[in-house]
Amino acid sequence: MVYGLRIAPMISKKLHFIMLILLLISGGFSFAHAQSDGAAKPRFFEAKVRPSDAVTLKAGKSTVQLWGVDAIEGMPAKFNLNALAEIERMLETNTVRCEFKGKTDNRVLAQCTNASQIDLGLHMLQQGYATVNRDVIYDTPFEQSYLNAEKDARLQNLGVWEQEATDDADGSATRLYIVLGSLGLFLILGVFTGLAYFIIRGFNSVKEAQTQNTDMIARERELREKERKIFATMLDSEIKSNKSKIEAYLIVYDEMLRDLKDTEKPPKYKIAGDIVQAQPSLDRSVFDHNTDKLDILGDKLSSDVVHFYARVKNKPDYINLEPEMELEEALGIVQKAYDNAVRLDQISDRLIDLFSQGGHSSENI
Repeated sequence: MVYGLRIAPMISKKLHFIMLILLLISGGFSFAHAQSDGAAKPRFFEAKVRPSDAVTLKAGKSTVQLWGVDAIEGMPAKFNLNALAEIERMLETNTVRCEFKGKTDNRVLAQCTNASQIDLGLHMLQQGYATVNRDVIYDTPFEQSYLNAEKDARLQNLGVWEQEATDDADGSATRLYIVLGSLGLFLILGVFTGLAYFIIRGFNSVKEAQTQNTDMIARERELREKERKIFATMLDSEIKSNKSKIEAYLIVYDEMLRDLKDTEKPPKYKIAGDIVQAQPSLDRSVFDHNTDKLDILGDKLSSDVVHFYARVKNKPDYINLEPEMELEEALGIVQKAYDNAVRLDQISDRLIDLFSQGGHSSENI
């Protein structure tokens, strides 16, 4: 018996060690998987959806679960149908705008608003058809408004809280009639007065929470739009600066071409050699640091911008023209550099016109 007691702690320690190793491995895998999923998803997206339950939307073959809320399990069919009808009513055109929050199993976690900019998760909490996922909302800007919404639904006996309140009220009424008798009517009137007070107070809290949430979403959207407009004007300014450099480059190499084509005197490179800068030295820092904002320009203009910067080098190549090099070869090198610069100049002209037509010109600041 003593031998068995000594063996048991040893086995327990080994089991704890094995479980710890498995948790570390699975935790690392989940973290890597989450990073991969996060990198693959844009932060904001719009989708045509239909609801499958109070907190789940179907967008084609994808499943979107509303962030910060959980479905209420084990409820009767009537409750589930009412919850589904409520979220269908809120979807209006069935188009939602969502902020990607993460991914779990085969579901995308997102905070979604309908066409009226109403947070669907917050609304379902206010109606008592969902509960707060406290682990997810902890220490986020939406924590207090989500908790207040759940609390207000409970105070108003909405959704899931309606059945609980009904059961409590029936039990209290039965005991009240048995024990107090003649005072029952007075106490019932007092209860209704208190409920009326809490309902009015609850409606005000819900309205305030919804207003704050709507204002926060609107401010975030306005800030993003301002940031993107600033980027567009900065990019237009960079392209204009590059055009000036291209024009200066063309002046230099136009003169070099005339020298090479002049048959009355030997080319300068035949005397001591020369160096050809194969491309103009241009800036591309604004473009390189803001490629994630190109969508504000639209598909056509953003494609033209990418095409332009594919030709841009901030560190150009250089080609030596040795004195023994044949004139025809030297002329071909300079002519190619000049023609490429002409093409860049034409593309920059078109981009500047398109930026102006789209209202993105730096001259509008």
